[in-house]
Amino acid sequence: MNIKRLILEGEGVQLDFKKTITHLHKIAKTMVAFANNKGGKLLIGVLDDGSIKGVKSEDEEKYMLTQAATHYCNPPLEPVFTEYTVDGVIVLVAEIAESDTKPHYALGEDDKWWVYIRVKDKSVLASKIVIDVLRKETRG
Repeated sequence: MNIKRLILEGEGVQLDFKKTITHLHKIAKTMVAFANNKGGKLLIGVLDDGSIKGVKSEDEEKYMLTQAATHYCNPPLEPVFTEYTVDGVIVLVAEIAESDTKPHYALGEDDKWWVYIRVKDKSVLASKIVIDVLRKETRG
């Protein structure tokens, strides 16, 4: 995988940049949105403008992502991690596969479970109609 080429494509339906993981609620929202769509990649250590900063501790980032995937996503998700060295720094890629048990819910800061989908480069709250469609896709 060519990380620089991926970054040049910019954030989108299947790609999101994060400088670092700080809020488990927020990252769970993105992971759930990927799982409810066609899957996606989180590039950790990359700023929104595409500049590569790298991660301080890939183990800490993996821990945060795993915590979010396990405790803030329902049903839980299993990100697949790959580390890349780009310009002397480490970029952590967390891949979220498209789920076959949709819809997935993310725990919000209000302690309620919400369904998110990906629209362009944003994770947005799914409407009741969209949730029904996701359920039908799963039963398919």
